Amino acid sequence: MDRLKNILIIAVLLLLNAPWLSEILGFKEPHPLHGESVNPASPVISLYRVWCGEFQSEVNDFSRLNFLLRSVAIRTRNELDYSFFREHHARSVVEGLDGYLFEENYILAALGLDSIPKDSVGNRVSRLLQLSQASKTPFLVVIAPGKGNFCREFVPREYLKREGQLANRMLNMWTDELVNQELPFLNLTDFFSLDQQVFPKHGIHWSEWAQVEAINQISNALSELLPDGLRPARLLIDSVYRSTSMKGTDDDIEKGLNLWRNLPDVEAKYYLTHWEELPVVRRPRILIVGDSYAWGPVNKGLLRDGYRDSEFWFYNKGVHGPLIDDKGASPETVHGFSNLSELEQVLLDFDAVVFLSTDANLPTFPFYFGEFVH
Repeated sequence: MDRLKNILIIAVLLLLNAPWLSEILGFKEPHPLHGESVNPASPVISLYRVWCGEFQSEVNDFSRLNFLLRSVAIRTRNELDYSFFREHHARSVVEGLDGYLFEENYILAALGLDSIPKDSVGNRVSRLLQLSQASKTPFLVVIAPGKGNFCREFVPREYLKREGQLANRMLNMWTDELVNQELPFLNLTDFFSLDQQVFPKHGIHWSEWAQVEAINQISNALSELLPDGLRPARLLIDSVYRSTSMKGTDDDIEKGLNLWRNLPDVEAKYYLTHWEELPVVRRPRILIVGDSYAWGPVNKGLLRDGYRDSEFWFYNKGVHGPLIDDKGASPETVHGFSNLSELEQVLLDFDAVVFLSTDANLPTFPFYFGEFVH
């Protein structure tokens, strides 16, 4: 009996100390969660921290978030809730008809129920136009499609009953002002002609094939603004195939649900591609300021292979690019500017600036670019 009691005590102690032991022994968490970014540092022990309770609180948080089988427990909970109650725990995710997955802000944008900017869209376009003229750098505004608009037939019916709807309100406001003030723009919503397959069933970003088409459309539009002798390399399509096995971001919402199973997908189109060989000196150096829709083209080599050592300012907050060592640092930190005139000098190093946003982010677009708090 005493031996059994000792074994039970040791087993309980091992379970209680599993987070510490797993870190010391280097065990990897099985089945890590998608979208998981919480990774607290190990608690630092000191007499003062123990006395005031800080150490105990940090140990509790660390153990709760670093439990070795935490991801297994969460996936199991998610799978049970989704299978039996059709409930999920992913923030802002909405399940539509036929199992189509959306993020709510794309539905609100399609129905014109999204937020209204504090300042007018006209003022934002004017500021971009003035900055382009002052820096002598051509600007191109690119509006990417949104899933709520393209897959409207699968939007949950309760959203269609809401009052105050005005379809594509922000999209129309932006396109009207861009036309009126003659700031070059590319409306990819029109280009894709509301082709439902632009968006996968379980993804929020445009399909992998649509990203390829978008890259070349943006390059075509930029070619009309760039000086003679400069043009982007094209992403050439070698072949086309179809698959029910999703690639890239085509099932990014589904991955965010963190289930055990794979949800059945609608067959999707894919391209096999390669970059056109174009001398580096003939390719322009551009700056892309955009939301997460720019990540697809960027991850396909756009900044390095399509252009020349270019940059992507993610939401105008974090800088990324082949020449950036401190990836994710703020534009102000990377380029050392603090006011509008200094930003104009930075823009002189680029041959063009592309501003890219999907319809859901138009209320905050172009993400306070060129605005400084005094």
